[in-house]
This record gives sequence, structure tokens and C-alpha cells, in this order.
Amino acid sequence: MTPGPELPKVSIVIPMLNEAEAIERCIHSIESQDYPKDHLEVVVVDGISQDGSREKVIRLIEAHGNIKLFDNPQKRTPNALNIGVRNSSGDVVIILGAHTRIDRDFVALNIRYMRELGVNCVGGTQINVGETFRQKAIAAAMSSPLGIPSAPYRYRKTKQFVDTVVYAAYKRHLFNEIGFFEEEMAISEDAELNWRIRKAGHKIFFTPEIISYYYPRKTLKALIRQFSNYGVLRVNVIKKHADALKIIHILPPLFIVSFFVLLFASILNKQFLFLLMALCIVYALYLAIAAAHTVLATKRPHFIVALPLIFLSMQMSWGFGFLVGLFKTNK
Repeated sequence: MTPGPELPKVSIVIPMLNEAEAIERCIHSIESQDYPKDHLEVVVVDGISQDGSREKVIRLIEAHGNIKLFDNPQKRTPNALNIGVRNSSGDVVIILGAHTRIDRDFVALNIRYMRELGVNCVGGTQINVGETFRQKAIAAAMSSPLGIPSAPYRYRKTKQFVDTVVYAAYKRHLFNEIGFFEEEMAISEDAELNWRIRKAGHKIFFTPEIISYYYPRKTLKALIRQFSNYGVLRVNVIKKHADALKIIHILPPLFIVSFFVLLFASILNKQFLFLLMALCIVYALYLAIAAAHTVLATKRPHFIVALPLIFLSMQMSWGFGFLVGLFKTNK
């Protein structure tokens, strides 16, 4: 895009908490955008990091004139997002994760589609990448439609209007119209905000041309913790907006409940043991098919040794998190 007063100023808000390994990579990808530099600002909101992240951002501020740093003493993502939005000056606000980097045309494409289609919210696809074998295998599993099918922005290939997008670009007036990110509830804040956007009559546009790269967790322990939290946050969205529930959301928790009901019943009556075995066999087949499908899609045959356990970890931790969220307070 060529510079000019007709282009909107864009603010990119990044929540940060102990992201020393990732924050420089993220900000460098923003500074490399082909969007005019005087129309672009970066707003980092730090949850009082203790790993050197803050010092790295301060050094970047000294090198670039378009970066701001604010504190988030609550250390919660929705608080960070709202601090960033309120302290930004752009006509368009883009939410970005510190674990990501973006293509050079990321900002320009968001603005292009906003203007061409006359929509107020635009987003793109998330490509999962890794540095180690385990992280690359986790990235492949997270990109599979058989891994987390409730996040189609990870694998969808066609432009369309959708329910939600990742790392969305929002026109500023949306926050004045429908409010900011939910802070009172422990909730999947971006999904909940996008639900309110659609309920207010606005459309959300997705295109795979807008690309961000996400570096997932490096260990199964961290992955399980992440997806367990996702499950809790998702059920809290559903508690607030019942019509946000989809069949795909209840399959993992339903499997877990069915497993333990059949396990207990088989102790009382051995006939239920056959049903329990059938349930486990069906799920084992699903894991095998999901792993084989992902191997074929990525052309990485060596991933086959890790993928079944990764899929199991993602889905069961999400399901357990969902069940915990049903009984856990939202505060």
C-alpha cells in the first residue's frame, strides 16, 4: 500500500507475560510490515514479566518510535487487551499474541478487505509452526480439522463470513458500540466479543490470505494446561451466551463422562465392560485415523509416533476443562 491520509492508522495490541523467547520475533514481524510506518503503532501490555521480556521491549522502544508499553498488574489477558485498546490511537485495532509472527502483508490485507467489503471485523488463518520435533508435531495436531474442529480458522481454505476469527482487526467504533473485552468472567474473551459483534448485526470476514504464524507449547504438560484452560473458558462463554453452544463443544466432555459411567457400571455388572471396551476401541480408531490424516496432510511420516498422544492430550484436557468449568465459579 502507498502512504496517504486515506489509510487508517492501525494499532496492534499485544498482551505479554514472560514471553522473552517470543516477543522480539513478534514485534520484528510487525516492524517489517509493508504498511506505512507512520500509520502503525504497537501497544505492548505487560503483566509484570520477570523473565526479561520487559527489558527486551524497552530496548525495542529505543530502536523504534512507534512502540508503547503499559502495565497490567491483574496479569489477565482481557484486562491487558482493554488496557491496550484504551491506550491506542488507531482507527483500527488488531489483537495479536506474543507467540506469533505475521506475514509482511498482514496489516495491509486486513485494511484492504475492511475497505472493499465494508465490514468492521476481519481476520485470517493461523499456521502453527515449531522449532523442535515435539513442537512441530504439536503444531501439526493443532492444525488438523480432526484435532480441534471448533477452531476452523486453523485449517479453513476459503474466504467466507464466519462466527469468529483469530487475531482479528476491529474498527475502533465497535468497542464504543458493543463494549470492550469481558473482564468480570474467566472467559474466552475474543470468542465472546466476536459473538457480541455478530449479535449486533455486524459480519466477521475470514480469508486465508491473512496469515499469522503461531508457535505452540513445547511440552505435553504445557499443552495439557493450555487446553484445559481453553475448555474452562469456552464453557464460560456458553454460560453467558447459551446459543454459542455447538455439538462439537460437548463431544470431548461427553466421551469422558461416558467412559467413567461405563467404568463404574462395569464394576457392578460385567456386561457393561463390553460397552466400555467398544467406546475405547472406537476412540482409539479415531486417534489412529486422525494421526494418519495429519501425516498425509503434512507429509511428515515420523510424526505418527507422537500424534495419537498429542491428540489425546488436547481433546481430553479440553474435555476435563469443560467439565470443571460447568461447576467452577466464573470469577
